[in-house]
Amino acid sequence: MFHSITTPFKYIIVLTCFFMLNLFLLTQNASGQGKSGRYFDSLQNRLIKDGFDKDRIVALYKSPEVYFEIKGVSRFLVHREAELNYDQFSSKKSIRKAMKYMAHHKEALEKTEKNYGVDKEIITAILLVETRLGAFVGRPLVLNTLSTTAALADAHVREMFWDKVSKSARLTRKQFDRWVQRKSAWAYKELKAFLVYTNEEHMDPLDIRGSYSGAMGIAQFMPSNILVFATDGDNNGTTNLFNHADAISSIGNFLKHYGWYPGIDRKKAYQVIYHYNHSSQYVNAVLKVSAILKSKT
Repeated sequence: MFHSITTPFKYIIVLTCFFMLNLFLLTQNASGQGKSGRYFDSLQNRLIKDGFDKDRIVALYKSPEVYFEIKGVSRFLVHREAELNYDQFSSKKSIRKAMKYMAHHKEALEKTEKNYGVDKEIITAILLVETRLGAFVGRPLVLNTLSTTAALADAHVREMFWDKVSKSARLTRKQFDRWVQRKSAWAYKELKAFLVYTNEEHMDPLDIRGSYSGAMGIAQFMPSNILVFATDGDNNGTTNLFNHADAISSIGNFLKHYGWYPGIDRKKAYQVIYHYNHSSQYVNAVLKVSAILKSKT
């Protein structure tokens, strides 16, 4: 979803610089775990100052699963939307899978279409492009991804990160600093939303994996959008974006909020879906897949 430039399958790109970056950082995760406390010190202090329980935060960041996610976050520096292959989602194989998905989740899709007025084909197309219908929801821990990006607000941490990625990054140092200023503030907001959400839903933050931007679940919502738009699609008392009914319903709620209505024309549909991911290639792919699905139902 917009920030969710994610989905492992959808973002398998053969980029020379990305290959170099992977080689350069191959051993980062193993070597970085013992240093995570130092890198996240100032971040923990900010969270505690902003009202999060001190004992919970300290215990969370002492967990062996928590480490500075250089390899994952550095993907931000090589990602190029225009280079992604969106044609794969309108292939015969992908469309067959989407049709099977629609049949299997017919009840949830029709319920959402009735409640929010959003076409089931559009919802299915978004899920196909985002996570291959739930098959690929991401590998890195969302906590590590958001914490790493947020921690770049600390000058010491920022220098360490730049030293690690500068040889392979496409950005100049000036561009990098501007990127950090924008992204670290954004990630801190998302991190706080993530901690609130997992606490409210009694989820273990160390169990949740997502994209290298921190988007999570079958629908790839950022945590701040989960707090606003996520809905309990199967009425079981919880809102879990790794649950298909909840993901389907949440997409319907999101799109309706941004202006979707039954019979919407293509121009307005484009504008609504653009709120989901700020990419013309993404929006066109979703509309194309949706049109193919409609022609087959």
